[in-house]
Amino acid sequence: MKNLTLFTIINIIIGAGYSLIIPLLPLLGKKENLSESTLGWMIGIFPISSCIITTIVPILGKKFSRIKLLSYGTFFAAILTFLYSALIFISNKALLIVIIFALRIFHGFCASIVSVLISSLTISSSKKENTQSSLGKVEIALSIGVSLAPVICSIFFNIGGYTLPFIVAGVLSIMAFCLTFKIDNKIIRKDSDEEVDDNNYNYLKYLTYPEIYSILIGFVVCMISVTFCVPCLTYHLISNYSISVSVSSLFFIAPMVPYVIISQFLDKISSKLGIYFTFALGLIISGISSLFIYPVPPLPHSVISILIGLFILGIGGVPVFIPGMVMLSKNIKKIDESIDEMSANDIASALNNLFMELGNFIGPILGGYLTDNFGFKICCIIISGIVVTCSLIFTLFFYSKIKEDISSLCNKKKSKENEKNGEELIDKEDDENYFNTIKASMLVNKYPDRLSSTSFNENMKNNNSESKISACSTLTE
Repeated sequence: MKNLTLFTIINIIIGAGYSLIIPLLPLLGKKENLSESTLGWMIGIFPISSCIITTIVPILGKKFSRIKLLSYGTFFAAILTFLYSALIFISNKALLIVIIFALRIFHGFCASIVSVLISSLTISSSKKENTQSSLGKVEIALSIGVSLAPVICSIFFNIGGYTLPFIVAGVLSIMAFCLTFKIDNKIIRKDSDEEVDDNNYNYLKYLTYPEIYSILIGFVVCMISVTFCVPCLTYHLISNYSISVSVSSLFFIAPMVPYVIISQFLDKISSKLGIYFTFALGLIISGISSLFIYPVPPLPHSVISILIGLFILGIGGVPVFIPGMVMLSKNIKKIDESIDEMSANDIASALNNLFMELGNFIGPILGGYLTDNFGFKICCIIISGIVVTCSLIFTLFFYSKIKEDISSLCNKKKSKENEKNGEELIDKEDDENYFNTIKASMLVNKYPDRLSSTSFNENMKNNNSESKISACSTLTE
């Protein structure tokens, strides 16, 4: 089995395992009367722990075998997934909160180790010309795993209650752990300078450049718009629409469907609209989605409006996260010309993971706080205002780049129109030549003793000159 296939399967399983608790947390919260702010902190502590461990995973990978470290990460992720199933039996509220926070922190460590190492091993296993496409496949696999979690939760929750989904996910995680032993270490490229060059991991120095931190702020804000409703949406659906926990968990899959589909066509979209304009447009779309998640007038208050908002949210995330990686890599290469393209991609990946997890940490906490104090409606409006404002600031900051994108788009349209007009003129000229050729061939057939239209024309000239001479002789007589 190829390494890329193994990495894809592992990412799907681990992604489903660590996101499975999210739709079931409100059930624990309702049992122990936990506030939405507390649930927001329980969800948000996972990505902040991922941020902490992300900074040292490359160092651990250098000191230990990367494949062994990946095996340890998947194994402990499986154990933690099994432990989630026991939370329903804890009756002490304080003890329940402490254990959930502990599980989420350590699960964040394991998930970050797996994610970073799979990205690094994917780059080392793939051919240099296929690095971007290979990374895209493992990232989509992780998104599919995260989106599968609510489906697994809904199916097995209805069959066996709270504990069964975690048992199933834990068994699958053990399978992922076994797959790590199938990774072929022989085809993994080893850079001779990798063990001595520590400069590639000093990516925090790039945060002082505005063309870098402005993109990273866009990551954070867009991720806030994606995750702010995680601790609130289930409560909102249960209290306002009488939707069960198993059905409400399926709503979390809605943003992932357009995200996976549209990401397949993003290259064509960004090539036509321009990468900076695509990024700004994605932020605006993400901000508008919040106004559908809690429908504001004149939108009707219905489940359909919420689903539309979640779909729009998935659409808006694609033009931000994927083109943002490309912009980061290009800008890092411009800032520091001494590094190669591969190192620039590694640094961009590390910064992307760090700040996306930061937004993933802030989003649930901010959403839970605003919902507790101002209500879910005001929360959605505030989040929408923050994201749209950030998109406008980004547009002003990169106005020249966006203007270049728009002007290049207009020039492409003009060049296509000119090419089309030129092709029409060529076609007309070709048609005229074609008809002239037909006329000549008809005349040749009429006079079979003529071998070609050229000789025919010469003979016609000779005949005309002979007739003119005869006419002149007649007049002289």
